[in-house]
Amino acid sequence: MFNTLVIDDNFDTRTTFKRALNRLGCDVKEAETAENGISQLTSMFYHVVFAALCVKNLGARGIARWVKSNSPNTKFFIITSWKGQLEENILAIEGIHGVIHKPLLFAEIRDILLDQLG
Repeated sequence: MFNTLVIDDNFDTRTTFKRALNRLGCDVKEAETAENGISQLTSMFYHVVFAALCVKNLGARGIARWVKSNSPNTKFFIITSWKGQLEENILAIEGIHGVIHKPLLFAEIRDILLDQLG
């Protein structure tokens, strides 16, 4: 079982992720702000974190930098509806393992977990 954290201020996105991850056998926790997410990250190890690109106050890139510094074995993914390309080298520098685009697809979430966690 993988411990996963979904950080997004959008209730529907968190719920969709939670359902998909539960179907995959993950234990899922949720946070609606970056601060709440980081608070949860300090109290428990998570295998994977999914965070909205524009989550309130800090944003996914700020959370990713925190995770990279404080929990380097955690995989980090951005959730976004933005259709532009983020540069791979910038993602890697900030500790971001990939981007999931909305609309969320179960198969994409499953494939990312299998690819990153085996």
